[in-house]
Parts: sequence; C-alpha cells; structure tokens
Amino acid sequence: MTISSPLKNQKDRRTLLWSLVFFPLLPVIGITHPQWVLLLSPLALYLGFCAGVLSHYHNHRGVFRQPLLNQVYSTWLSIFYGFPIFSWIPTHNQNHHKFINGPGDTTSTLRRGEKDNLYEALTYPTRSSIWQGPALVFYWKKLNKKGFWGLRWAIAQALALVTFHIIALTWSLVQNGLKEGLLAYSLLVLLPALWAPWSMMFINYVQHVGCDYTCPNNHSRNFVGSWENWFVFDAGLHTVHHENPGVHWSHYQELHDKRQERIHPRLCQRNVFSFLWLHYLLGKRIKITKPLSNATSSIAQ
Repeated sequence: MTISSPLKNQKDRRTLLWSLVFFPLLPVIGITHPQWVLLLSPLALYLGFCAGVLSHYHNHRGVFRQPLLNQVYSTWLSIFYGFPIFSWIPTHNQNHHKFINGPGDTTSTLRRGEKDNLYEALTYPTRSSIWQGPALVFYWKKLNKKGFWGLRWAIAQALALVTFHIIALTWSLVQNGLKEGLLAYSLLVLLPALWAPWSMMFINYVQHVGCDYTCPNNHSRNFVGSWENWFVFDAGLHTVHHENPGVHWSHYQELHDKRQERIHPRLCQRNVFSFLWLHYLLGKRIKITKPLSNATSSIAQ
C-alpha cells in the first residue's frame, strides 16, 4: 500500500527544514553557548525574514494536505513570525491582493502621496501596522461571532507565541544569568520576532513604491538574483506572485521567465540591497511613473 506524503508539494521539505529545524535550533545554540550570540545574530535576522516569507506563503497555500496539520503549522510559524499569522488573511490576502497598492489598499505606499525617500521607507512599517489595525479588529469580530470555535486557532497562535517567549526568556536567564541571558534572548528570540513582520512590511514597500498600480505588467518590483532568491524561497519574484498567489513558490521562476519581457526592465533589480543603495543612498531613483509607463507601452503590452 502506497502512503501519500502529507505535503502538497515535495519542495516544501526545504521550507520544513528551515521552519522546524533552523528556526528553533538557532536560539537553542545561542542560549546554551552565549559566547556565540553576537556571531549568530545576523543569521537570526535572516531566519526571522524567512519566518515572514514562509508565513506569507502558508497563508496563501497551505503546506499540508490536512487542514488540521495546516492549523498546527500556522501556530508553529506564529511563534517565529512574532505575531499570530492569521493576521495575513484580512490585511494581505483579502485586501492587498485585491487592490495591489492602488486605491482601497490599506497598505498602499501612496497613502502619504508619492513621496519616496529613506525616511518614508523606514517608517512605512510602523504606519502600515496602524493602518492594518481596523481590518484586524473587524476580522477578529467576524471570528468571534462563531464563538470559541471560530477563534480557537487564532487564540492558539497567540498563546503559543506568548508561551514560547516566556519559556525562552526564563531558560536563558536561568542558564546564563541576567546580563548574558537577556542578551541571548533579545538578539536571538525577541529581535527576530520583531524583525519578521517589520521586514515583511518593508519589503512590501520596496516592491511597490514607484510602480504603476494601473498597469498589469508594472505594478510590482522584482528582485531577480538567482542565488539571492534561493535563500528566500523566490520571494523576490513579486509580479508573478500577485498574478498566481495560490501557485507554489517553486514555480515562480518559470512563470517569471515567461513574463519578464512584458515587465519594465527597471522593475527587475538584482537584489534588494543594490536597489536600496542606488535608490536611496545614491539618489538614483529607480521607479516607473505613469508617463514613463505609457511611453514604454511596447514593453508593457
């Protein structure tokens, strides 16, 4: 008798390696070996970003075939994402993907006009969090109408997150004392959990700011470096994600290759670091205005 895999796509064996092994392993190593904390902290931020990416994908397309396993996995990801990941549903799935940075998008980069500078980019996540608040409250009330049964997994995600942080902090303090214990917990548990949602909102900003939301080809910025995308599960290929949110991330490269000729070249940058350096620090604005988009209609058609 053949036993089918619980995974919808076998490529998610790699995402499970990251989420089930690397996410918890790094804090364990740091707390048990506090002399390595500073060395491990950049890796912790990278894994925090990955926690956001995998939470994002999981909310669009559950990793497992069984709904129960998907709910348990959502609870697990919430621990490392730093916020219950059901929050993606009303703010991202039901809003951002519907309006794609245009009018009606709660998180639109245009809510403060067309200003785009380093200050706007760095403060956008804070403003975006505030803007998303009413949608979250509305969604919570909607779940609450179903009673505890409707809220059970949202509550589980929140409880798992709080419980994990209490255990990690207590263990770190007992293991290492006050000073080293706080440092290990702060850099390897708390900071990545805060960084994960912040970095998701920041990357949303840079993937849409200066783009033309009215154009089906130029509404998003892509970061196309192959090895960079390997490390973040092809999260840089944003145009095809908006067009195929339910498609597994392992298909994005193929879809992007077929789509790239219709996307303006300025919206296909090597990686986010070179974009930030050129766009904000050197002042070489890499954007698509409506006149430019219209003038390059041959590319956009």
